[in-house]
Amino acid sequence: MSNITIWPILDHCIKIWASDIHMSEGENIWFRVHGELGKVVWASLDSVKIRQILSDLFRDNNDLIEDFLTKKDADFAYIHTDGTPFRVNAFFKLWKIAFVMRRIASEPKTIQELGLPRWVEKFTKAKWGLILVTWPTGSWKSTSMISILDAINKTRREHILTIEDPTEFIFKDDKSIFSQREVGKDTKSFASALRAAMREDPDIVMVWEMRDKETVEAAVELAETGHLVISTLHTAWSVQTITRLVNFFHPELQHSFRYKLWDILFWVLSQRLIPKVGGGRVWIYEVMMMTPGIRNLIRSWDLVQINNAIEMGQSEWMVTMKNYADNLRDKWIAKEEDYINYFMDDM
Repeated sequence: MSNITIWPILDHCIKIWASDIHMSEGENIWFRVHGELGKVVWASLDSVKIRQILSDLFRDNNDLIEDFLTKKDADFAYIHTDGTPFRVNAFFKLWKIAFVMRRIASEPKTIQELGLPRWVEKFTKAKWGLILVTWPTGSWKSTSMISILDAINKTRREHILTIEDPTEFIFKDDKSIFSQREVGKDTKSFASALRAAMREDPDIVMVWEMRDKETVEAAVELAETGHLVISTLHTAWSVQTITRLVNFFHPELQHSFRYKLWDILFWVLSQRLIPKVGGGRVWIYEVMMMTPGIRNLIRSWDLVQINNAIEMGQSEWMVTMKNYADNLRDKWIAKEEDYINYFMDDM
């Protein structure tokens, strides 16, 4: 192709059900489908083509383009002409322009459509406290978050405040009303938006990511004052999530923070995508609920016992990720060889 714009690339992404697009100057375009990367040879990107894509993605806004060329990276949302939203990271590698684009669902999927554990429906009934959705990048945490918020939107009359970077999905008010704020455009930072939230009469606050101590402190304060706070962390399991939260603080402050955490942390949902038998991918989950037993383990800092407490609490809507994966194996939905390496430290 002698000329190329962003739109046929996005069309192809949607057609083949790709989750991500990788584009770099001097290289072919790569698409990630069901977790596997593959390239298309019809679209090697020279400097002219990559500049055209740059212009398309920044909608010919020269000020934004110059700002990116100066700062060398940018995160933003892009809406395709058919309404499909994408999350974009523009950056430089070896002095050349590159992009990674993540496709976001244009319509929220229900908890049932996503195959989320039935326990997640309990999340949508919570009135206050802290709920966390965790796992490293690529597990589609945002998809689960959108599903949970949409379920609340359809069943409860609440003011839902979202703090995002960037805004990926525009919610439509149903029974609830939304105030969506984007870091860098509508607010200076996650922490400043959370501090301001107390004056904006929210019932539920969704923080796209807890990245630093200031954000964690502000989110915990909101939960302590009777708000429901939903957020994400780049952690693998419930135990790692609790440890990461506490380690944001100086050792002298960790003891007092643990007491706050055991009081306001309600649920941790950890998720990962693995290959599915017959093609595609399927989620595996860990669900931890703050039972009195787990609260006591956090207070005494006996985290080694938390996995045992989760296993013993299956009747209380909990499950370890290993048990969840084994259940899929027993149903011939997943193969053990495709997930067992995640749990080698536990064996």
